[in-house]
Amino acid sequence: MHSNGASSRPRQPTVAQLQAQARAAERAQQVAAVAALERSLTSLHHATFPESTRQILPIPAAPASGDVETIRRELYRTATAGVPIWKREDRTRAKAWANHQAPAEAERRHTGALVGVQWEQSQLDQGWDALRNHDALTVIEAVDDAFADNASDSTCVDAGTVPETGARYLTAVVSYGDIDLIPEHRSDRTPGGKPTLRKRTKTDRNALYAESLASTVLATAKEALAVAIGATEARVLVVRPLGAGNVEPIYAGTLRRDFLAQRDWRDMDPLAVAMNAENAQMLRKGSTREVVGLAVEPDSPAAHLLEAWSQAVPEQDPPSPADWLPTDVRGARGRAT
Repeated sequence: MHSNGASSRPRQPTVAQLQAQARAAERAQQVAAVAALERSLTSLHHATFPESTRQILPIPAAPASGDVETIRRELYRTATAGVPIWKREDRTRAKAWANHQAPAEAERRHTGALVGVQWEQSQLDQGWDALRNHDALTVIEAVDDAFADNASDSTCVDAGTVPETGARYLTAVVSYGDIDLIPEHRSDRTPGGKPTLRKRTKTDRNALYAESLASTVLATAKEALAVAIGATEARVLVVRPLGAGNVEPIYAGTLRRDFLAQRDWRDMDPLAVAMNAENAQMLRKGSTREVVGLAVEPDSPAAHLLEAWSQAVPEQDPPSPADWLPTDVRGARGRAT
């Protein structure tokens, strides 16, 4: 009597079970993607930016025997080009000439390489000295190059020295997105422990927006000061699109090198640090603490930074500070965190 082996075989999942597993996997991926986006938005300031250092070019090595042999063969091929193989006497003289000339030619080329490296090193050193001495054009170019790969469009528009205090500053303008940067849902878990998404409240979404904005401010200042090693402070202006080709300022502040030094960046509130910076301005409105455009008062930090930006990009013909904000914001005053 043969036993029925069907009961010992594993049961195959049904189509409905497979579909449920696929939906669960897709939801888990969505939850993980939202969590990863939130981490990336609020942890930009965790990045470590290496400080600029003097670039030293390697000295060309003296020609070795192999280099001389390579040159000898090159000279021989050149000397015998067009000489028929049966003209052995001519080819023998060419070989003797190449043997004699190769060491001197190797030395000549080595000397030329040394001179070239010395000239290039002098050019690099001039740039290095200009960066250390906080030459404005050198600083702007170097910081702009560093900003080229940033997530937010950033540019260095100004650099200089304050005669009264000796402070060496640079001005960076960051073009930031609006609230749509922040996902409408947040990651969570069901009572059963499964990953899920829940809709954010307006207050929660605005809080995350302010935190992500502050993280970008700190990262911008850290990177700029790492590049501009002679600078003592970074003045950061953040603007966002307002429609019809206009923008509005939403943060302005001066972050000093000593203010940012020796911080545990992974165990701190980026918004608190950004708002404790010198002349920090960010305006939040209403019960949901929405980040709104700054009121650009005459002689305010935001006005000074906007002026520096407008002078740096005259071809764009930016509007006057009074025109940067919508009507209901122009009369707003104050600073909020």
